[in-house]
Parts: sequence; structure tokens; C-alpha cells
Amino acid sequence: MKFFTRSSGLWAPVFITILFLVLLTGLRSGISSQELRSVSAFQPHSGTELSDENLVDELRALPLNLRIGQADWDNGALYLDMRIAEEPLSIETLYKDLATILSFSFEDKMNVNRLLLRFEAVDPWSQSRYLILAANARRSEWDHGMLEELKQLKNEPFSERLVQGLHLTLTNLWKKQFIHS
Repeated sequence: MKFFTRSSGLWAPVFITILFLVLLTGLRSGISSQELRSVSAFQPHSGTELSDENLVDELRALPLNLRIGQADWDNGALYLDMRIAEEPLSIETLYKDLATILSFSFEDKMNVNRLLLRFEAVDPWSQSRYLILAANARRSEWDHGMLEELKQLKNEPFSERLVQGLHLTLTNLWKKQFIHS
């Protein structure tokens, strides 16, 4: 009997420890298996932002008729050179690719603040490049209505609103090739 009275100070911590283990086991078994699923430590890329790491994959996925000759991503600015190598190219094809790239840049990607886009004709013999059309579009001046207007164009020239809003540079080669007065 003396043994139990001297060691009664040890029974209290042991009893409390056992009680906590029983409670924890009961709580753990009360949690459904759905709540015990593993969770990723990071979110997979949602596709709403462009980066150096995903630039090629994102651009490759675009449904473009023309070939991308060069692409660069720098601090919120997307630089693209589109190559026109085949003849004859319809103005409608060019408008469609321009609309696709603008939509990608300003509606699909939230971190593209500026799009610098050039359409260049490539001479098949000399590989010389000739600028046909350039755009210097900015998110701060972007208006979804411009995209809708561009999608409606068939064989007519750009409106003054599109030229000003997208900061389009229309070269003499553009005018000679596509604008028939």
C-alpha cells in the first residue's frame, strides 16, 4: 500500500497522457476520409499569366495561320514577329491572327501590359524581311470593342479607331498589297 501512495504523483501524468491519446485517436477516426486528402503545396499555373517558363507552350497553343518567327517576354511586354512566307495571303487571315493575338494578350493573360507585334514578309530567295504591319498595343488603352470591330473586318481597311487605339503602323508595302483604292 505504501508503494501506491509514494508513486501516486506518477499516476496523474500517465493517466493524463493516456486520456489525451484516447481523445486524439477518437478525433482522428471522426474525421472523414475526404477531409484527409492530400493538398498540393502550390497551385498549378492557371494559364492567366504569361512568363518566361510558359511563353513557348502558350504561344504554340494559339490557333494561328501565320508562323511566329520570334517571340520575347520582358517585364509585362510581349514581343512577337509574325512571318508571312506564303503567297497570296488574304487580308482576312492577317486580321484573324491579329485578333487572336490581341485576345490572348489582353483578355486571356492578365499580366501582359503591352503587345509589340510585327507582321513581316519574308523573301523566299534572300530571306530578307520586309515590315508590312506593326502594332504597339497597350492594356491601358485596350477596349474589347476594338477586338469585336477587328473580327468584323473582311476585306476593308482598318478604321481610324483601330489605327489609333492599337497604334498601328501601316507601311507602304501594306497599302500596296492589301489596300486597293
